[in-house]
Amino acid sequence: MTRPCYQPSVLERRTAGLWALLLLGCGGPLGSELFVHGAPPSRADAVVVLGNRPARTAGGDAAPEITRRVARGVEVFEGGHAPRLVLVGSAEEAEVMEDLALALGVHPEALRTDGRSRHTADNARYGVAAACGARRPCRVIVVSSAYHLRRARHLFECAGAEVQVAAAAIPDDAGYQVSFTAYEYAVRLVNIFRDACALAAGE
Repeated sequence: MTRPCYQPSVLERRTAGLWALLLLGCGGPLGSELFVHGAPPSRADAVVVLGNRPARTAGGDAAPEITRRVARGVEVFEGGHAPRLVLVGSAEEAEVMEDLALALGVHPEALRTDGRSRHTADNARYGVAAACGARRPCRVIVVSSAYHLRRARHLFECAGAEVQVAAAAIPDDAGYQVSFTAYEYAVRLVNIFRDACALAAGE
C-alpha cells in the first residue's frame, strides 16, 4: 500500500517561509539579533569611537569600516552631544582615525586619541580614562559597528561609564553582515573562558 505524501498546512508553509526570509536577511540585516537599540544620544562627557582592523586597505587608504565609524562619531560630536571626541584602537587605528576626524573638520583641541588597545576590553579601559580621567560618573557615547555595540556597551559599563551608543552605517553587503555576525558570536565563545569585564576594569 502506497503511503500518502505529507502535505504541510498553509500555516506551516507560511511559517517556514518567514523563517527563510529572516535567515536570508530579508527581514533586516543578517545578525540583527545582536544589535542594541538605544534612544537618540543625549549630553555626555565624550563621544568615543572604537577602531577596527585592518585600519588601512592594501592601497594604504583608510579602510571602509573605520571610515564609517569615524564619520558617525564626528556626526554625533558635531550634533553638540559632547565637548570632546575620543578615538581608541591600536596605534595604527588611532592614527588613521585621527587623520579622518581632522579631515572632517574636527578641531585638534577637541580630539583625544589612545593607541594602546588590543581588543574591546582595552578600548573600554583606555577610552573611559581618556574621556573622563578619574572623574565619575563618566558619561560616554560609544560609536562602533551595530554588531559590536552590545558587547562594547557592556565592557564600557565594566570600566565604570554610563553608556549610550550610536551605530555606524551598515553596508548592504551580505558578506560583510555574515562576517561580523560570525565574529561576534566567536568572541562571545572566547569570553566564556576570559574575564573581559575585569580586563575592561583594569583588574
